[in-house]
Amino acid sequence: MRKVLALLLSLLLLTGVFGLATADTEYKDIINIADNDQGASYDLHKDTSVNVRNMLRGTVFEQLVTLKASGDIGPELCESYDVNDTSTEFVFHLRKGVKFHNGKEMTSADVVASLNRWLESFSTARKMVGDARFTADDDYTVSLKLENSAIMLLDMLAGAAQAAVIYPSEAIDNVNADTGFIPTEWFIGTGPYMFSEWAVDQYVQLDRFDDYVPYGDPEQELDGLWGYKHAYTKTLKYWIVKDAATRFNGLMSGDYDFVVKLTDDYIPVLDGNPDYNVYSQQTGMISLVWNKHTTDKYLRLACQAIADADELNTVNYGTLYDTDPCYMENGQPAWYTNAGGEYFCQHDAEKARELLAQSSWEASNPIRILVSTGGHAEDMLLVFGQEIGELGLSVQLDIVDRSTLTEKRKDDTLYDAFFTTFSSVPVPSLRNFLDGSFAGFSDDEHLAELMTKMTTAGTREEAFAAWEEIQAYCYSDYQPILMMGHFHQAAACTAKLSGYNVFLTTNFWNAKLEK
Repeated sequence: MRKVLALLLSLLLLTGVFGLATADTEYKDIINIADNDQGASYDLHKDTSVNVRNMLRGTVFEQLVTLKASGDIGPELCESYDVNDTSTEFVFHLRKGVKFHNGKEMTSADVVASLNRWLESFSTARKMVGDARFTADDDYTVSLKLENSAIMLLDMLAGAAQAAVIYPSEAIDNVNADTGFIPTEWFIGTGPYMFSEWAVDQYVQLDRFDDYVPYGDPEQELDGLWGYKHAYTKTLKYWIVKDAATRFNGLMSGDYDFVVKLTDDYIPVLDGNPDYNVYSQQTGMISLVWNKHTTDKYLRLACQAIADADELNTVNYGTLYDTDPCYMENGQPAWYTNAGGEYFCQHDAEKARELLAQSSWEASNPIRILVSTGGHAEDMLLVFGQEIGELGLSVQLDIVDRSTLTEKRKDDTLYDAFFTTFSSVPVPSLRNFLDGSFAGFSDDEHLAELMTKMTTAGTREEAFAAWEEIQAYCYSDYQPILMMGHFHQAAACTAKLSGYNVFLTTNFWNAKLEK
């Protein structure tokens, strides 16, 4: 297996601040961040975009619980919670005096409305809890009572891609009937920053909420996503800059203070330059999600057998990737398994031909692949086309913006696969490509049975055993995705920026930018 060296700075340093400023240091009112894409809706209950979650979770919107660096669960909008011995009853004791951005105090009515909408939007959690729903015991107590064990519920509430954030109940009442999304004027949370403006294809602006009610110890550093948020900076402005060269040049010119998805082309330029800080960490999975309604398992298995992970990833990620078969990242060692790993990207043409011979796929039909603009994913898929060309197959790319891809992948007649990355999650039940309601339609009966076995297990040990069964089944038989490995996210910023926190993504709650 090929492992990439961490770049320049250890994660130990990254969880703290970069540089200690003197008491008389002056700071700017705005931090300009060059992001690589925008969301389809910015409604966190429904939008699974990594960019959306990284920008808004914990910043504009908060959750009952959140993730600590160890993977443990920390209370955020609740001050404490109780779970019975069988994980069938959960009680959350809410913090009092927490204000929404419109001045309203958060109560159990808002939490119940938000979390029950989250359950309706997030099928993995909904299947786990069955018909149970959150209820208000009083103004500051919320409970959930289940028939089956749900040992992963807290992990889902803390780390789901469809984030379990709390809106005011009025926002839930004002969901757009046509789109199903909460309108932007109701993007009202409890976090240290308010959602101020979304100029489509240009930027998203977040402004400090001066009446924010923090939690934790102001003298302590953040622990993962948990802890005291100072919001030192007045404005965080996320510019939508899809081109990596433009992001890099903007950093060098001073237009941007922080840039995401730095590529191998630019890292050597910044390496050793005291005016900039650079870091990298394993961030998520690289995958081609199959449309199970238009492809059969033998085609999918054949493509996994012919694929060469290094050849594919080098085109897109340079050295910023790992060829590791686990469906979880190395930051979740409790869920790490090599089950089924022998099937990962075997680069075995003979085996691929044997599998393809059992497929009903007509070789004259190109494999239609949806891919969003930005980065080099198109180049990666052209290499994939060359690889499967050895089998007499071809690809047809449909290159669209992310919003269009998100919409088109819902229609099973429009594609045979779509390229995407999946960010790190705390538990495997949050891998949404395993869910039949997610795009790609993993509606396999045996997979659903195994998922239920895992999510309703009575102990973590039983859940892990079920997880190993799931991964082995996916690799050896069902093949819901073409798993290509794990990507590293490299980012860079001016050395004048300090106080930002790195966990899963980069959080600017306590960031300062020297003048």
